[in-house]
Amino acid sequence: MVEKIGLLNMPREIGLKRSACSDRQRFTKYIKSLNGKSNLYTSLYSFRDKDPKASWKYDPQSAVIDRAWWDFDAGERGDIEQVKRDVATLVGRLDGDVRLVATGRGFHIHQLFKRSVMGFDFHRHLSRYQQIMSSGLKTLDGYAFPAKLTRIPNTYNATRRRWAVSIPTDAFMVDPSGFPIPKSPKKEYRIHCPFLGNDRDSDFDFPVWVANNPEQKIEMTHFKGEIGSAGEVPIMPCLAKAIEVDNPTHPVRVALVQHMAEELRWFSDPTSLSPEERDEIEDSIFDYIKSLNWRDFNPHRTRQGIRTNLDYDHSPSCRWFHLRGMCKGKCWRYDGTIGS
Repeated sequence: MVEKIGLLNMPREIGLKRSACSDRQRFTKYIKSLNGKSNLYTSLYSFRDKDPKASWKYDPQSAVIDRAWWDFDAGERGDIEQVKRDVATLVGRLDGDVRLVATGRGFHIHQLFKRSVMGFDFHRHLSRYQQIMSSGLKTLDGYAFPAKLTRIPNTYNATRRRWAVSIPTDAFMVDPSGFPIPKSPKKEYRIHCPFLGNDRDSDFDFPVWVANNPEQKIEMTHFKGEIGSAGEVPIMPCLAKAIEVDNPTHPVRVALVQHMAEELRWFSDPTSLSPEERDEIEDSIFDYIKSLNWRDFNPHRTRQGIRTNLDYDHSPSCRWFHLRGMCKGKCWRYDGTIGS
């Protein structure tokens, strides 16, 4: 399904607790009330439908996809100068209305579409498109998926004590290394905000890109590959790939612990475990994580994280992995939660 769309569309979610926001007035009130006091977030996309199983929140499958989005951060993969080079490379690959937000230690890139799209198939194409366009860029930290939250531009991060500021893309591209990033929002730059700035002016038509760049079809068959394992626990391909890096994201680490805990207790209620059984499961998960040789491995924090997640009834569904662009197709663990 394809629709025309504005710049800030409703309804959407605001805040880390994903509160429903039905109109622009509530959105701006949220910013005015909490800017400087709390870290402000919005869902990257608006939504059409409420979740059929949880009416207090929106269904990510109904996200109105009106942009692509990438996150670049300085860190172990490169310093801020490498980030600027990567951002300039990506922007040079993109067409249409591209808007930049400097986050303090990196950048968010919003590529606005001429038309919005909806539907399961477009979610997969969005992930594919973003991967293709950002291929080879060292400091890429993530890209959009239907349930993505993002910092609201021109707001203050109270934790890091830095502003996220909109900047003019054209001026940045003249001299990426030398462009002066403002330490706080500049009034004349507000027109470049990807949510509250000037109306979109994009000639990049995402459905046309999809039509001109068809996905290679892979026949879905029963899983016949090797099943990764953590001791006696089978690990599905999407999770196995995500943990086999030097520094996995926090959600991936949580997903690993919850998956292993669920398997090790044989899917029983976590409250039914004896203290001895909990200790044994904790030790098994700890030993496996230790064997992965993550760069920032910390024994105390690892055990603390494991204990926090042992009480969860269920591990993330296949839909959870799919919405984050991690699922490449049905495998032996498929649970039927991904729409067809």
